[in-house]
Amino acid sequence: MKVLFLVPYPPQGASNRFRVLQFLPYLEKAGIACRVRAFYNERLWSILYARGRLLRKIFYGLACALNRLLDLARCLAYDVVFIHREAFPVGPAWFEALLRLLGKPYVYDFDDALFLPNVARPNRRFGKLKCPGKTASIIRGSRVTIAGNSYLAEYAGRSGAKKIVILPTVVDTGAFVPLAGKRDSGRVVIGWIGSPTTIEFLEDFRPVIDEVLSRCPDQACFRIVGGRLEGELPPGVSCLPWSLDTELRQIQDFDIGIMPMPDDEWTRGKCAFKAIEYMAVGIPAVCSPVGMNLELIQPGVSGFLPAGRREWVEILCTLVGDKSLRERVGREGRKLIETSFSLRMTAPRFKKAILDAGSEKLSP
Repeated sequence: MKVLFLVPYPPQGASNRFRVLQFLPYLEKAGIACRVRAFYNERLWSILYARGRLLRKIFYGLACALNRLLDLARCLAYDVVFIHREAFPVGPAWFEALLRLLGKPYVYDFDDALFLPNVARPNRRFGKLKCPGKTASIIRGSRVTIAGNSYLAEYAGRSGAKKIVILPTVVDTGAFVPLAGKRDSGRVVIGWIGSPTTIEFLEDFRPVIDEVLSRCPDQACFRIVGGRLEGELPPGVSCLPWSLDTELRQIQDFDIGIMPMPDDEWTRGKCAFKAIEYMAVGIPAVCSPVGMNLELIQPGVSGFLPAGRREWVEILCTLVGDKSLRERVGREGRKLIETSFSLRMTAPRFKKAILDAGSEKLSP
């Protein structure tokens, strides 16, 4: 079998890295030939979330669109097409409709509530070009729909999906391991890793940061990777750039991992991936009680789910002062990821979804 994977991002994009690329060696060992085609090229990706640069974004975007058009012809040489998130980031689902007309079966995989309007702040002017309603159409046309959590699966069911498979975003637990011989840096590092599209969740979290640093001025610090808070940073807060080469080590260097976010329709579609990364490296995950976080974490055992500012402050300050508690919760979290959210456990189901798409007859 030959499969063409259409993904939005180059390898730096976490979504297709963890939901597509890490599975390819397993598929190829099983005799499935794989090719990946990203919509965004490296040049556009490097400026995509930067403010301004409108003309360059338009120029590079047109070049990327032309390449994606050529992918329609490339699809003819493959048995199955796998679409992660969407084939085109703007406009209706015409690409997927043409695949149907050509009789080409496709798998559709999504890990966010893409059916809702959501645009990163630097690209708000392009918001009207997005068509979130197309998600339902893409789902209806797919042989198999892979949803990142039960909330997304329920939407897929309402949209007329033929077959639904729930596959969480997972990690390779052979790579994501607790850091051996971790040194005591003098302060407990409370860490967050993300992107320019999710840093806004931390802006509302600043009062918690301020209070924790006020109560534990010499014991704790906050380290933010992949985004930058606006304005002047208080002492004890640092913002570091993200890179593919340092991502894993940056997470391992945390002592506590945080995932604050509001409770709304968009965040309920999140797949708890920050928490999964934290837990995989054996550090306690402290997350808002929203969406899949509620399914993933058993409070006080494998992580924590503070409901408000006071609980956030109390839990973080308790963890800062109790190394044995951090270690115990970290171990339990690691066990859960190994048994239920690992690449090793999920890869066979991923392969089966693709094989099913290639073997079933296309519905009229």
